[in-house]
Amino acid sequence: MSKLSKNFKKEEVFYFTREVKKLLELLNGTTISCTDKGKIFIIENQMNKLENLLYKYEPTIYEEYSIKTAHAYNKMIRARKEYDRVVAEKCYKETIEECKITYENSVKEYERLKDYRNKLKSALIEA
Repeated sequence: MSKLSKNFKKEEVFYFTREVKKLLELLNGTTISCTDKGKIFIIENQMNKLENLLYKYEPTIYEEYSIKTAHAYNKMIRARKEYDRVVAEKCYKETIEECKITYENSVKEYERLKDYRNKLKSALIEA
């Protein structure tokens, strides 16, 4: 089996594995009609190979939460910048309050995900 020559980001690989997994689930139970039994056998073998490769490239639960935490961090930063912009432009009080609430909620979400990710990490280190 040959290796891919390009480097992919982890998120791209995880996205690709999710899409391949969806395809395999759709194909599972589908009847393929073909007069050539060899082709059907090859297709079934390829599906089995893909299923085995998926286990190698699927993200662990820690990796999933690391990605979710990174997205939550970026969302929090964007919310903070929006809040700072609204305050600097001296917008309506309601708008400022909405942005403040959005920022506070994004901080809580980030902290929640970060705590859970750190608990997963410590549990994996102990195991």
